[in-house]
Amino acid sequence: MKYFPVVLALLVSLASAATLRDSPVSDEIAIPVFVQTLNQLHRGPPLPPSTKRANVETRWFNQSLDNFDDTNENVWEQRVLINEDNFVDGSPIFIYLGGEWEIDPSAITSGLWVDIAKEHNGSLVYTEHRFFGESIPITPLSTKNLKYQSVEQALADVVNVIKVLKEEDKYKDSKVVISGCSYSASMAVWFKHLYPDVIVGSWASSAPLEAIVDFSGFMEVVGRAYRQLGGDYCYDLIDNATSYYEKLFQTGQGAKAKKLLNLCDSFDENNEKDQWQIFSSIANIFAGIAQYQKPENYDLAQYCSVLRSFDDDDASALSQFVQWRLGKPECVNTRYQGSVDYYKWSKYNYDGSGLGWFYQTCRQFGWFQSSANKNHPFGSTFPATLYTDTCNDVFGSKFTLAKIDEYIQATNKKYGGKNPAVENVYMTHGGLDGWSLVGSDSATIIPQASHCSDSGSISPTDSAALRAAKERLIVLVREWLA
Repeated sequence: MKYFPVVLALLVSLASAATLRDSPVSDEIAIPVFVQTLNQLHRGPPLPPSTKRANVETRWFNQSLDNFDDTNENVWEQRVLINEDNFVDGSPIFIYLGGEWEIDPSAITSGLWVDIAKEHNGSLVYTEHRFFGESIPITPLSTKNLKYQSVEQALADVVNVIKVLKEEDKYKDSKVVISGCSYSASMAVWFKHLYPDVIVGSWASSAPLEAIVDFSGFMEVVGRAYRQLGGDYCYDLIDNATSYYEKLFQTGQGAKAKKLLNLCDSFDENNEKDQWQIFSSIANIFAGIAQYQKPENYDLAQYCSVLRSFDDDDASALSQFVQWRLGKPECVNTRYQGSVDYYKWSKYNYDGSGLGWFYQTCRQFGWFQSSANKNHPFGSTFPATLYTDTCNDVFGSKFTLAKIDEYIQATNKKYGGKNPAVENVYMTHGGLDGWSLVGSDSATIIPQASHCSDSGSISPTDSAALRAAKERLIVLVREWLA
């Protein structure tokens, strides 16, 4: 095989990135690949490890189960991480908002937000969003109990954290700024909309703002990233392989596709929804890689080299690449009913997976990444109906397509969609980030960059545009805190 030593080195260097697994979370049930790939898309932003030891304290804040119902006296404890290594009494509080992931100290021990906080002798605070990580307000995660999972409740939790902190003498005169990445960046925008006087400014890196049911443009941008940064050959390989498998299913040769893709016996090649799941899962795997790619590291070019190295046959190469990314399971476990059953199971056996987030997408945001847009290499076999049907089957009859659309329109009406009425908010997006399509029209666009691409410290490898975006934030924070 051509360039075998180089490809072998790439496989070794990228092995740590192949983090998806098809292993059981208990003896009872394995996480379906579709759920795994969704969770991977909604993981927290990666940051390089801090080069300096930091003292991060874990604190627990009492919160109301329902921040908007005084008659509901149920309370719970929210996990919050605090780094006061550089704090001087009265200096600012720099809050990093947790999103749909479990928090860890890395976000407040390294990165651009940490660097800015140090300049101002600030305290760094990382809040964990309700229903993620260890911040679980109520169990089981039934549809009835998940009504307490909303961005409004989560923002009110942050308001309470600020209130409690500012009751301490050392914080009583501290100004507050907040930041976030992805959904937590949306929160950073919407916090300033709902509570404009509580903070002096916010930074929103890659904030999706416009709620939409059928987010068909997302995969187009993912495909564009592979074409621009991986090359036409890479885009065409994915396109050719996907088309080949689609044709097998369409011409009654699903059993052959099932064998070539190493799908588990439970996969029904004649079930349309099972077909939706496998093609959506494959697209999600490639999207998950592109989401946090760094053009200066040639990430997509390297992954495309690995993809090509598996086989000269496009279909075989794609199948082997997908299995490599999944950790080389015995078989690829994905079928529609399996995902529905897993979500139902996880209501009563919460394992830190994405059930709380999936509920929010059904109830407030949508952002269901479909294949309806034809300008991408991932085929045409995963409609938004895959997601809306799953909402209905997991959460009940109130989640019809019409009702989901009503919920989503209410979100846009409340927050202003792509044009929120806010001041002192700095919004940025990567030019090759699919989420930019539902971001602010006034956001700073960083060419070729991906999701939350400006979260790291200023580096010699930063492009001129990326460095300028980071330097602009530094100046704005100085102005907000003046």
